Amino acid sequence: MTDILNRVELRTPEQARAALTSHTLPWIGEQLKQGRELVAEFRLLDDDITDKQRAYLNGVVLKEIALYARVDGQQFAMEVWKEWYRAEFLGFKTVTHTDPFTGKKLRRRVRISTEDLGVRRMAEYIDRVIAHAAKVLGVAVSEPLPPELRPSRRKRRESVDPETGEVLEHA
Repeated sequence: MTDILNRVELRTPEQARAALTSHTLPWIGEQLKQGRELVAEFRLLDDDITDKQRAYLNGVVLKEIALYARVDGQQFAMEVWKEWYRAEFLGFKTVTHTDPFTGKKLRRRVRISTEDLGVRRMAEYIDRVIAHAAKVLGVAVSEPLPPELRPSRRKRRESVDPETGEVLEHA
């Protein structure tokens, strides 16, 4: 069982100090006194993609593309579109590793996963997939990405005209 103390978004050193001294450190001390082992995790707020983004991409965007898109009259499964969009928009990275039997250094291409993206990059990726689906495939995704999942500091934002499929840029 995973017991999480709490989740606090920290934006200033003062907030961090207050959260640690008033709540977190006393709780940690009590758990350790009771003989429990703990794991502490600190990460950048924008590091991990959210469950909502993952659910939206897989449960709505890619599912609707698989349902409604036709390329030369042929329909493809969601997994096919998922891999195609990853390769097309995320690409690959080259990884070097050592062969344990020969000692030789080997290089291979590894696809970049959506799990490697942060919240902002994932939102941008989803926007690109939706724009491509509308413009090239004629598929208008039925639900927009909720505002809380869109990056607020992007300089340019794209949306798609649902009637024409044209990609519109907004400053």
